[in-house]
Amino acid sequence: MKKLVIFLVIIGAIALGLMVTTPDRQQHVDTIKSVMKGAVSAELRENNIDGPLGSIASVAATTAVDQFLNTNFLVRDHRFYSLGFVDYDGEFIMVSLGVFNHVYTLDEDQARQLIKKKLEEINPLDFLKKE
Repeated sequence: MKKLVIFLVIIGAIALGLMVTTPDRQQHVDTIKSVMKGAVSAELRENNIDGPLGSIASVAATTAVDQFLNTNFLVRDHRFYSLGFVDYDGEFIMVSLGVFNHVYTLDEDQARQLIKKKLEEINPLDFLKKE
């Protein structure tokens, strides 16, 4: 009986710790921005884009990521954890998990694949038509 009470107290303490330390939306956004920034930098290095052009491309990509997250990112808070989803062409993809005040995200390779896929959908001639 004593072991059961100790076990229940430990489980209760863990549950309380999970509830108190669930990350909020801003923590998810900051972590995802960091991963995406690393993925963009890696992509620019891989394509030998550096110097002023690389800086401009990095700023443009960071701005695009910010806009994308502002409109297409959703965090669902559950009692013990939180999940971050991206609305990607009408399909919600889980990209982050928040637990114990830490956000775990997709890795840079997955982020690079998402970026490449999204860039392939953009037609460069669309920008010329707007002007």
